[in-house]
Amino acid sequence: MSGREVQLAAGRKSARQTRSASARAWTLTLVIAACLGMLLYVATTSLPYLIASPAGDAHLGALNDCLARQLSGATRLGWAVAPDASRAAVFGPRVVAVCGEDGSHARLEVPGATALTFDGERRLWVATGGRLLRERDGALQPVGDIAPPEWLIGHAGGVLALDANGQLVSVAPDGKVLGQAQVPGSGGRLSVGPGGVLAAVEWGGGVIVYDARTLELVRAEAPCAVEFLWWLDDADQVLLACGDPASPDAPGPASLRFNVRTGAHEAVPARTRAPARRLSDRALYVQGCDGFPCTASPP
Repeated sequence: MSGREVQLAAGRKSARQTRSASARAWTLTLVIAACLGMLLYVATTSLPYLIASPAGDAHLGALNDCLARQLSGATRLGWAVAPDASRAAVFGPRVVAVCGEDGSHARLEVPGATALTFDGERRLWVATGGRLLRERDGALQPVGDIAPPEWLIGHAGGVLALDANGQLVSVAPDGKVLGQAQVPGSGGRLSVGPGGVLAAVEWGGGVIVYDARTLELVRAEAPCAVEFLWWLDDADQVLLACGDPASPDAPGPASLRFNVRTGAHEAVPARTRAPARRLSDRALYVQGCDGFPCTASPP
């Protein structure tokens, strides 16, 4: 082999080595890019879930973590939060789990539970079939018979139950009926305001307000086509989400601030507001997330 051939061979070998090194570098670049892409995917998909997950909630995370452990994968049908957010409960087809911020927890066998709530004393109530149960000495004890409620909500002196026929009942801790009222029809949505003093039923595009304990009528009005109601920090004030007015020639406001005692109201700026419930003893709004209670943005 002549010197020219050796030189050409050396050049070809050097070129092959350069191409091989370039290929390895390109492969390494692809691997690094793929790894970075995977890390970015995990970060952008997992972190928001962790931040928004029930156990990561800023106010109710510890309670939700406890409830998840008590339920052990059971189906979640509903939840409730104590008026001051010190306790929370979740129920399934056969089990009710309850946890407190003091570390207390319980798993109660309650087949057929349909609704649950906490009263003003932070005691748990559960509706099951035709019975109403109240927490006492670590157990749920019967306090009376009641038609299966669609809504069960605590107030300062007991609980309110609203059934599918529009029958609204106020029940004391000892089972005594404190008051009864008849909503004009079915499909009402029940809520209780700050302090557990007033209750409202959103029905037929209007609002019916009662004294929560006695169910004495306070006001029944439809200041707009009411779609949802948020209680505000003032016990007499609510925010109403308004739907389309009955007449297209009379456009109505998107939201109203409404005084449930006087009927005075004023339009408020429109913006997106998620349905949520205010706790009666704490300025905190809650909504469901994955079968657990989570903190919601104020309206």
